[in-house]
Amino acid sequence: MTRKKMLLIAVMVIVGAGILLGAAAPKLIAWSSTPQFCNSCHVMNDQYETWFKTGVHRTIQCIDCHLPNDNAANHFLWKGIDGTRDLVFFHTGIYETPIEITDRGKGFIQQNCIRCHEGIVSRIATDDQECWSCHRRINHKAAIFNAVVN
Repeated sequence: MTRKKMLLIAVMVIVGAGILLGAAAPKLIAWSSTPQFCNSCHVMNDQYETWFKTGVHRTIQCIDCHLPNDNAANHFLWKGIDGTRDLVFFHTGIYETPIEITDRGKGFIQQNCIRCHEGIVSRIATDDQECWSCHRRINHKAAIFNAVVN
């Protein structure tokens, strides 16, 4: 095979892969943004169940709280970083049981609480405490406890 033919085949394969990836990427992004996708790792079952059954925010997606939503670039950057981290931790079995949110993740949640509830929060000093320290039903663990007790 000549060098020209090999180059042409390589270009066709790359273009074909690019077209497939371009067509599949929006569906993959949409699918990986659903609570059902987040629950596909068994360590998320309790969190998913509390969101689904008792969560006051069950009309929104996990990513609405757990990823930065200040701009698309930051959102997709952290979606990739955290998603890859979670995938590696899950498939290597090195995750905490029960799972715990990182300090960075807590920061994202705090920012999103303030972003969504801006009108109410503007009248409250939020620098010294986490929103869920008062709003315990939002916390997945507390919601599990409340569902069991009640």
